[in-house]
Amino acid sequence: MKLTLNIEPKPQSRPRFTRFGRPYDDPQMKTWRNSCQLLIANQYMGQPILEGALRAKVRFYIKPPQYIFKAKKNHQALLDEIIPVGKKPDIDNYEKALYDSMSGIVFKDDGQIALHDVGKFYSLNPRIEIEIEGIRWNG
Repeated sequence: MKLTLNIEPKPQSRPRFTRFGRPYDDPQMKTWRNSCQLLIANQYMGQPILEGALRAKVRFYIKPPQYIFKAKKNHQALLDEIIPVGKKPDIDNYEKALYDSMSGIVFKDDGQIALHDVGKFYSLNPRIEIEIEGIRWNG
């Protein structure tokens, strides 16, 4: 199963706390997750929730900063989407936000993901591409 989410990737933010010590989600993170869930639900509609162990291949395509975008030598590489993002935010924070958005729609829980191949690259077309499938085990 393949999904392409035309949404700017966003890393999971740290929980915030009220003056009384109660945790809550960053409102921008909540808005992003709702948008992401809607995109996932629209593309995955009518398909069963995946069960068992899963293999995921995920690519996060992130808008490049100005210093990369302006350099003429990077123009073709940006079009080819081959410049890896080697700085923060951490890739696992992007994954966490995505998998939390997929839970209950594509699979029951993100703990089902047993294998993953994840990358983050600069792109002029920010988006998230996901391939996910069950892992067969003959045991």
